[in-house]
Amino acid sequence: MNNSSTRAANAAAERIVRHFQAQGFSGITEALIIQIHLRAGSRAEIDEAFEAALEQDKAPPVQRYFEIHPYGHFAEFRNLDEAKSAFKTDLTPSLRNDIPRVFFDPAPVVVEDPLASGTKYDVMMKLRNNDDGYAVAILMNDPDASFIDYIGTHLGSDWQQIMGEFEIASTSLGDELELH
Repeated sequence: MNNSSTRAANAAAERIVRHFQAQGFSGITEALIIQIHLRAGSRAEIDEAFEAALEQDKAPPVQRYFEIHPYGHFAEFRNLDEAKSAFKTDLTPSLRNDIPRVFFDPAPVVVEDPLASGTKYDVMMKLRNNDDGYAVAILMNDPDASFIDYIGTHLGSDWQQIMGEFEIASTSLGDELELH
């Protein structure tokens, strides 16, 4: 499937990678743009179910409440088919637990798994408020390091400051990229 919508989403994913590389996050080499659709449930019901799963040390019930569709991708180390086949393992439990927040909260929303490494996604960002009943989020990955490593590369920065930089960049990217 190589239609103009797919090409535009892939180009947007590449611009996202290049943007963060230019901001000093040189190891970010992958962006996967996803749509998150609500299947059923209210915010309160979903938050309660996710909290119960967390307390019981179980996987959050993502598939019960949400459908997630990848639709734009750029990576220097794997193609979209490879990213799709690894999606269930590369979306870490930490990021899965924040899917309700990404879906329901107003943009920008940035959630991270600072300990993710390898092909696992480090950050999930929501750039815009929901449109047409779904949220658009971007998963980013540095396959050679965890995001905790970026603290050392941004002298004088702490994790909150780095994540603040991501939120500022997310807002500006949301304004300039057409992701729908």
